Amino acid sequence: MVVGKPEKTFFLEALRGTGCAPEEAVMIGDDCRDDVGGAQNAGMRGILVRTGKYRPADEGKINPAPYLTCENFPEAVEHILEHLL
Repeated sequence: MVVGKPEKTFFLEALRGTGCAPEEAVMIGDDCRDDVGGAQNAGMRGILVRTGKYRPADEGKINPAPYLTCENFPEAVEHILEHLL
């Protein structure tokens, strides 16, 4: 079996053995469909960052929309530390 993003199994396997349930996990990524959409389909929160692969209006390309969109990775981490822990 070969598994990769955005498949639900990919994200669930990444969590296996961590003791972290999908609803307790957050994926930060610059690819709206493969990173954020895939994670959210697996029950995780997805934060889209406006770097790398990001293109304007990517937020509207998946349903549900990203949990949050941030300018960069440090901003996303700061949000997690301030609001989700």
